[in-house]
Amino acid sequence: MEELGRLADTAEAEVIGVFIQSRQKPIPATFIGKGKILEIKAEADKESVGTLIFNDNLTPAQARNIAKLTHCNVVDRTELILDIFALHARTKQAKCQVELAQLEYNYSKLRNLWQHLSRIEGGIGTRGPGEKQIEIDRREIKRKITLLKDQLKVIEKETQVKRQKRKDYLSIALVGYTNAGKSTLFNRMTREEIYVADQLFATLDSTSRALYLDGKENIVVTDTIGFIDKLPHTLVSAFHSTLIEVEEADLLMHVVDASNPMLFQYIESVEKVLKELKAHQKNILMVFNKCDTVKPVQLAFLRKKLLGEYPHAVFISAAFDENLDDLTEKVRYFIDRQKRRITLQVPVELQSLISFLYDHAQVHEKVYNDEDRVFEMDITVDVRLIKNINRQIEKVHFDRLGTE
Repeated sequence: MEELGRLADTAEAEVIGVFIQSRQKPIPATFIGKGKILEIKAEADKESVGTLIFNDNLTPAQARNIAKLTHCNVVDRTELILDIFALHARTKQAKCQVELAQLEYNYSKLRNLWQHLSRIEGGIGTRGPGEKQIEIDRREIKRKITLLKDQLKVIEKETQVKRQKRKDYLSIALVGYTNAGKSTLFNRMTREEIYVADQLFATLDSTSRALYLDGKENIVVTDTIGFIDKLPHTLVSAFHSTLIEVEEADLLMHVVDASNPMLFQYIESVEKVLKELKAHQKNILMVFNKCDTVKPVQLAFLRKKLLGEYPHAVFISAAFDENLDDLTEKVRYFIDRQKRRITLQVPVELQSLISFLYDHAQVHEKVYNDEDRVFEMDITVDVRLIKNINRQIEKVHFDRLGTE
């Protein structure tokens, strides 16, 4: 309920009161008991409240019945999150994704949204098949959904071109519960200044920037949208093109707010979303952030407990640059695990490849073989580059055979 309050605050609503009812299962017609609804109505009338926000999803019938009894606007959890996303959407892609999610959610609830189900009255200009209003609205929503999906396909093609250009880069994606400090960490790592705010879902767009370490690797870091408990499936579906960055990443940095008393539940919520994205078996580095806000005694207890479960975890404060060297060291450890030491016979014609290897690999030894007109090179290189390197070498050898 505390999180619901923060969501309401992010949606620019003022929380006047909180009601909780414990039941084994929801009431089909009104979700909560009618006595509790009348209690809420009395408080709403007293405080001139116009909106009720529920921490679960309501059926259209439940929302309509509660609205009738209380004379208030009724909003469920998914509608609240969608409203926040609509408020924070800045780019064309984010706006399309949010509108698509809203339309798909509304379409599923359309059956009970309309009271005017009488057939269109006849007359000049209105004669036709006699459709019900709900059928007209459904068709219009379907048309808009198709249009938005087409627009997103065009945008996705553009992002695929950008990703293709980064195919030889090692990819790191920051994931985590919303407001865990991912964007602050992203700014520290890449020396960028993307928007940061102490609120839920402050940023919706994935942002990718180069990361420069002391080695020769090409590394790109991506900041992704925050996850949340009971993340609406419509959002996961609509934001799929954005979340592809998570699916295709070589390393996931799971950023956790170490100061949050619900951190274990939040970790579980993020892991559920990663599982839904089929990204839960990737290399994952746990990064416990905001350690500056945790008392030393509590932090010592947390470290002992968390390191038992996540032995490679890092404890940092992105806001104050605390222990970021430890994080860099862990990233370096991961990068080194992606490398292989190999021996190549590079044809003398491939001077551009030799220059590339000096820029992107560690060259241990290079010896010229005059008889075969090749450079025998002993190098350590990222495994993802090996296939392309061998392809270039094999092409030259094949061309040589053809001329002979």
